[in-house]
Amino acid sequence: MDNVDLAAASKAGILVTNVPDYCVGEVSDHALALLLALARQVVVADMAVKSGAWNVKAHAEVRRLCGQTLGLLGFGKIARALASKVQALGMKVLAYDPYLKPELIASQGAEAVNLDRLIAEADALSIHVPLSPETRNLIGERELALMKPTALLINTSRGGIVDEQALAAALAAGRLGGAGLDVTSVEPPPPDHPLRRAPHVILTPHLAFYSRESVIELQTKAADEVARALKGEPPRSPVNPEVLAHRI
Repeated sequence: MDNVDLAAASKAGILVTNVPDYCVGEVSDHALALLLALARQVVVADMAVKSGAWNVKAHAEVRRLCGQTLGLLGFGKIARALASKVQALGMKVLAYDPYLKPELIASQGAEAVNLDRLIAEADALSIHVPLSPETRNLIGERELALMKPTALLINTSRGGIVDEQALAAALAAGRLGGAGLDVTSVEPPPPDHPLRRAPHVILTPHLAFYSRESVIELQTKAADEVARALKGEPPRSPVNPEVLAHRI
């Protein structure tokens, strides 16, 4: 909800609702696609073959995902969907979410850990938290230094959660295995953005939410919220429910 001034809306008595469940499958699929593309060097190999190369040895650093560890930063709907998908590949799942009890995380087949352990042990780290003052630049120079030099960073959440200058520097110095980013702090990133030139980066245009089906579901559920409001019915997904309390 970082694109809506909730404080101003609440002060003005404006109810804000959202659609929190329309693209869970799409975003988790996209995060998995970025993970697989990086781990299997799909994009690099495609570009090499199209340029005339045919050299398996150039991809000698490829490792099997089975037995590796995925770290999930945040453990909401999308992260849980991704967890089930990578578990089918034989990956171990760690999760950090200070708002959830460890027992709940364990019930989904993941292990609850603190942030530093998550970052240090993950072979791939996937971000699934909202952008807020608490999470802005949460993955910065210190956190990137804790990651394995072979680790992969996946972000399908919000660009501002990652310090992009620090990420580009880590990639350029070979201190990180790669990054798959569907989001950047400025969209689209300007031509001189360092991540456009950084090695081992896959960039997609804030596409993770999208499918023909998800857009229809989003529009339908948003319109349904408007209809419910006009009929005086309680909203399905209020973000600032305190506004409703003041109306009673």
